[in-house]
Amino acid sequence: MSELVEPTLETASRLLPGGTIQWLFSNSRLGITLWDCAARRRDLSEERRQPWHVVSFVHSGAFVLHAGGRSAVIDATSVLLHNPGEGFRSEHPFGCCDHGSSIVIQREALLDLLALWDPEARERPRALFPERHVNGLFRTCLLQRLLVRSLRRGEPREAMAIEEAALKVLGEVLAGETRAPGRAATRREPSRARRSYAEDAKALLQRRFREKLQLDDVARALYVSPYHLCRLFREEVGVPIHNYLNRLRLREAL
Repeated sequence: MSELVEPTLETASRLLPGGTIQWLFSNSRLGITLWDCAARRRDLSEERRQPWHVVSFVHSGAFVLHAGGRSAVIDATSVLLHNPGEGFRSEHPFGCCDHGSSIVIQREALLDLLALWDPEARERPRALFPERHVNGLFRTCLLQRLLVRSLRRGEPREAMAIEEAALKVLGEVLAGETRAPGRAATRREPSRARRSYAEDAKALLQRRFREKLQLDDVARALYVSPYHLCRLFREEVGVPIHNYLNRLRLREAL
């Protein structure tokens, strides 16, 4: 099976199938959207496919998802996991007009996250999500809702802070989705390696805190994935990277 070529987030048509889409944030690695289901009838929809890996959260409403020969009720307690190119259909026996949000992520960025829990993910040609949905991630759903609410309100947030929050949400989804018998246990870097990454990041931020830094800029300079950098920095320093960066800037201003 040949690998599916994903469109880039910068040049894509900005349309995802199945509803009205509002893009709240995007960069080369991921995007955050609001969506409203376009279904106007309750019976089975036409088959649709997503062009990217998409993690969707239902804010209100419910529907029945038909995918991979199985059916499941999807509501506000569910997180949907779409692989690019995989067909799915839906029906609305409970009424139409579902509403929610999604995190759209490019394959390579998703592989960086999955490396912690699912080392064999890179061997799969396109379907990085083994399951179509996961339930019970109440804290994760709350974090996603808070992120979306701040973006909708136009609250001032740096791109680094937005991406860091989105990666934290995705990390919790993947941890829940891969927490099953037979899966590899979470791997942790040795304490010395964690401290080294954190101290190198602090040194870089000290030198460049006046610049408009992206999370990718810091991660690339340290030869580590953005998600791993966020996790290791928070573990060692006790605050997210963007909070530490803001403290440096505040100190300079004072």
